[in-house]
Amino acid sequence: METGFGNIYTAGVFDLFHASHAERITIILGKFPGRHLIIGVASDAYVKSFKRAPVQHLEERINTIKAIYQANKRVSVIVDPLKTYTDKYTASFYNKYNITDHCQRDDWDENPKVYEYIKSKKGFHEIGQSNLISKDELISRLMPSEVIELGGDNNINFRIGNIAIKKIIHGSISFIDDAYTQLRDKKLFGITHFKRFYDMIFIPFIEGVVTPDISVKEIMDLTEQIAKSGLKPTITIMDVFRKFDYVPDKDLYAPLLNDITHICHGDLAYTNIVKGPNGLIPIDWEWLCYSVPYWDLANFLTSLYIYGHNSLEEILEKTKEVPDPKLAMLSTMLLCDYWLQWSVSAGQDFFPKECRELLDFLTKHY
Repeated sequence: METGFGNIYTAGVFDLFHASHAERITIILGKFPGRHLIIGVASDAYVKSFKRAPVQHLEERINTIKAIYQANKRVSVIVDPLKTYTDKYTASFYNKYNITDHCQRDDWDENPKVYEYIKSKKGFHEIGQSNLISKDELISRLMPSEVIELGGDNNINFRIGNIAIKKIIHGSISFIDDAYTQLRDKKLFGITHFKRFYDMIFIPFIEGVVTPDISVKEIMDLTEQIAKSGLKPTITIMDVFRKFDYVPDKDLYAPLLNDITHICHGDLAYTNIVKGPNGLIPIDWEWLCYSVPYWDLANFLTSLYIYGHNSLEEILEKTKEVPDPKLAMLSTMLLCDYWLQWSVSAGQDFFPKECRELLDFLTKHY
């Protein structure tokens, strides 16, 4: 294998350093025992000249290799001299670093002249292709291109890789921009980035499961997190009511309507909560608002009944687990009353039978 007694050279992009990169370096070190290996890392400009921009910029890629081989005195790292894929390695480059042998995949078809000089010196060694994972395969696993349709009561939601895409249907675009911008800026509830194009929202996909298996205490803890989040809604629940032509009974709901100061998710049905390793994460923040006491709890309890997970009696018992059961019952009644009108105004057949049953039952026991 050895044709000279100087240093060995190999070059690559080394983006997202992975097993096939390590395999190549291990092979070279094994074939040239005792010799020094210089690893050339392609510049960002070079990579862009024949393929997409690397995921990691040059400094990050160099630092990765240096960190991995910092204890190996036989390895050093430099910036590869090629500026574009049409360039070639010259005698001056090899002489500068005392390189007598160059180990590489043979890219002859891409650029016939790239290894012309070192091949004339019989110092080129083809390493061959690796059967281990490639960068493209790694990126494909990290960011799959398959589009997955997600569920949702009245939303159109998709997932591509770690991105969730939501179509705005009922909410105000300016209001939604404000809500998600606040969440992003404060890095709350998994929203580390947010972009909107027309009526499509792009946000992080939250890993976990949607399940009704959530206790009242967990919901109350979550609503307290929301209340103390520092979010500043731009609307109140009365604005939402007006949007869907709902006028609440001022006499019946007076104990609630006198206090519309609570920061609420606004639509905290269990179908809008992801249960994951970091606890409960609310999703679908289209209705962030100032609302009445226990409004988020009311959304949660009502969703348990309309989807058939709890009986009327079980919902009543759950309202008794909070500091003020009467207000919890009244808030749930208000929600059912509103949802009945919402179904008419929005033209959605959203469980009117179940909402009426729960409203009548709680009214009877209030």
